[in-house]
Amino acid sequence: MQNKNDGSNIKHAEAFLATFKEGVERLREKDQELTDRYIKNMTTFSQIMPHIYEELKGYSPKKRYVYMEESGDMNVFREDIGLPLFSKNPRLQAKEKVDHALSYPAKTLLNLERSLKNESRHVFYSNKILDEVEVQSDGMTQEREWPNFVGATIVFGIEFGYQLELLLSNREIKHLYLYESDLDFFHYSLYAIDWEDILEQFNRDGRTIHFFLGIQPDEFTDTYLLQLQENGYFLAPETYLFMGYQSPENDKALEYFKKHYSRQVMGWGFFDDALIGIAQGLRSLPKTKVAHFQSYDILPKWLTNIPVFILGNGPSLDHGVELLKQIRSQVLLISCGSTINTLNKLGITPDIHVDIERMKQTVDKFLFLDKAYLKGIWGLSVDVMHPEFFDYFDRSGMGLKPGEAVTSLILAHARAQGDNKNYVQLNYCNPVVANLALSYVHLFGFNNVYFLGVDNGFKDKNTHHSVHSGYYKDGKETGFQTFQEAKLVEREGNFGGTVYATGIMDTSRVQLESLIRTLKKRRNFESFNLSDVAKIEGVSPLLIEDVLITDPEVDHQEVIDILESAFFTEPPMAVLQQTPDELISIEDFRKISKILQQGWDESIKTREDVCNLLWSYHREIYFLRGSVYRHIHDLLIGSFTYSAFLIVQFLFKHQDETETVARARHLFEPWCEFLEEMPSMLQQASEYVDQGNDHLITYYNG
Repeated sequence: MQNKNDGSNIKHAEAFLATFKEGVERLREKDQELTDRYIKNMTTFSQIMPHIYEELKGYSPKKRYVYMEESGDMNVFREDIGLPLFSKNPRLQAKEKVDHALSYPAKTLLNLERSLKNESRHVFYSNKILDEVEVQSDGMTQEREWPNFVGATIVFGIEFGYQLELLLSNREIKHLYLYESDLDFFHYSLYAIDWEDILEQFNRDGRTIHFFLGIQPDEFTDTYLLQLQENGYFLAPETYLFMGYQSPENDKALEYFKKHYSRQVMGWGFFDDALIGIAQGLRSLPKTKVAHFQSYDILPKWLTNIPVFILGNGPSLDHGVELLKQIRSQVLLISCGSTINTLNKLGITPDIHVDIERMKQTVDKFLFLDKAYLKGIWGLSVDVMHPEFFDYFDRSGMGLKPGEAVTSLILAHARAQGDNKNYVQLNYCNPVVANLALSYVHLFGFNNVYFLGVDNGFKDKNTHHSVHSGYYKDGKETGFQTFQEAKLVEREGNFGGTVYATGIMDTSRVQLESLIRTLKKRRNFESFNLSDVAKIEGVSPLLIEDVLITDPEVDHQEVIDILESAFFTEPPMAVLQQTPDELISIEDFRKISKILQQGWDESIKTREDVCNLLWSYHREIYFLRGSVYRHIHDLLIGSFTYSAFLIVQFLFKHQDETETVARARHLFEPWCEFLEEMPSMLQQASEYVDQGNDHLITYYNG
C-alpha cells in the first residue's frame, strides 16, 4: 500500500535536489573568494589562537552537502534531521533570531538574600551592600532587553557564524564562550564569515574569547568552569545565554549547564570563614596526621576490593539497618557527620568517621557518645576542622581542603623549607560530609562503593533524616532543624518519582557526580545507590533486597593500619615551628587591600568601565595564586566575589546606564569599608577558633 505522503515527499526531494545543484554551481563560481577567506581565517587563527589552527588544519568535514543560497550565503543539508541548517536566506534568518534574543534575553540568575543568623563581618557588609541595593534601586526602571554591553555570554552552537557576527555587531561582550560540538559547522564558518574582525575585537585588554570545539555536551561545563575561575565567578550569575541552533548536543550541553549551575554560584567562601580555617588548622595540626600520597603499588590488592558503605543520615538509612548488621563483618563502614549518633542508637559501630563542617557544633554531637564507643573508630577530616574534633579519637587524620587559606599556608611553608611530600588536597570534598567521604574513597583507591542514607533530598518535608537521628524525638522534630520553609528544587528519584532538595543538597549531588566520573575511569570501579531518594548520575540504583555481599570477613583493624601507614604522615615541621604572624604576612595583605580600594573615580562612567575595574581587582587577587601569597588569594577571593557580583547584578538590572553606574558607587563603599577592617581581623587570626553555641546541645536528640 502506497503512503499518500510519498508523492509530496518525492516532489520535495526533487525540488531540494534542483536547489542543491544550483547552490553547488554558485559555490564553484565563488570558489576563489571563499578559498581566500578560508586562508585568511586560518592564518589569523595561526597567529592569535594557534591551538585552533592546529585542530582545524587539514580537517575533512563529514557533511558534504554544502551549497550556496541565491542570497549568497552558505548552507548545508543536515542528514540528522533531513533538512538544511538554514532557510533560503541564512543571514535574514540569523537576524530574526538575534533580534528576538536581544529583545527577550535568556540569562543566568542568582538572588542573594540577607542573612539574619550569621554574625560574621562578611555577612554584615554583604547586608550593608544589599541595603544600598534597595535604596539605590528606588525610582529606577528595570532593564528588560539585552544591554549594549554585557560581562559574559555563552553561545551554544556557532553554526556558520552568521548569528555570531550579527550579535557582536549589535552588542559588546567582555567574556565570550563559544560551544560547538560539530566541527563540520565550525570548519564551514571559516569560509562563511570573517573571523579576523571577531578575534581582533577580543584580542585587547580586558576582553576574552574561549572556544569549546568538538567536545561532548557533558564536558563543556567542566571545561568552562576552569576558564570561569580565571575570568571571575562574579560574572557567572549575570551571564547571557544564546542558542545558535537546536541539536541534541546543544540541548544536552545547555541542560547539563543548568543542572550544574550550582557549581558556579555556590561555595565561594568568605573572609571570616577563611580566618576560622587558619586558626583551627594551625591548632589542629600538632594533634593529628596529614594525608599524603605515595603509590597504590604499596597496597595489597585485596584491600581495594573491600565493599565500602558510605552512610548518610537520610531517611533511607532506616531501610538498610538490618542489611548493615548482617554484613557488618564483611564490609568497611564510613559514617558521615551526624550519622554517627544514629548508628550508636542502632548498635552499629563504623570503622571510619568523617566530618567537614568547621563550626564547633560539628564536634558537640560527640558529647552524646561514650568514649568506649568512639574508641577504635578512625576520625578523618580536613585542615579547617575545629581542633576539638581530633581530641575525640584515638587516631585521626586530616586532608588538605582545596581553596582554603590554611591549605595554602601549609603547602607554601612546607615547600619553602624543602619538604616535598605529596600532601593531598581532597578535591570534590565540599559541600557536605558525603562528599568528603567519597574523596577519601578516591584517595584510598577503593573500587566497590555503596551509598546508603546519602539521600541528597527527601520525598516528604517531615521525613528529612533517619527517624532514629537526633533530628527527631518520639517521631517529631526536636527543633534542631526543619525544612518546612526551605526553598526546594525538584530532582529525579533514584528509583523514579520526584525528590525535593535544598540548594546545598543539590550541590552535594552534583559534586558526587563529578567525582564519580573520575572514579569510573578506574578499572573495575563500581558504585551502587541503595537510597530511594535522589538519583546520583553514574551510580547504579540497587534495591536493598538485591544487595549480595559474598566477600570474606574483613580484619577492620588491619585495614585501618594499612591505610594510615600508606596515606598519612606527620605534619610539616616548617609550619609547626612558626607563629601565626610569621606565617600570614599581614603587611603584604594590607598593601593588597589598599590596592583593591583604588580606581573607582570620575572616569568610571559606563557598565564596561565598572566591569573592567572589577576584573582588574579580580586579576590582582587571582595572580596571587601563583605566588608565596596564595593564602591571601584564598582569604580575599570569596568575599570579593560576593561583593562584586552584587555590584554587577545591580549594573544590569536597570535601564539608565549613566544613572545606574553613578548609583553603583554606593555599593562599592561597604566593600571598601570591609577591606579597611580586614587587616585588624587578620592580626587576631589565631583567635578565630569558633566558640559555638548551645543550639545543638539544647535541641539535638543525640
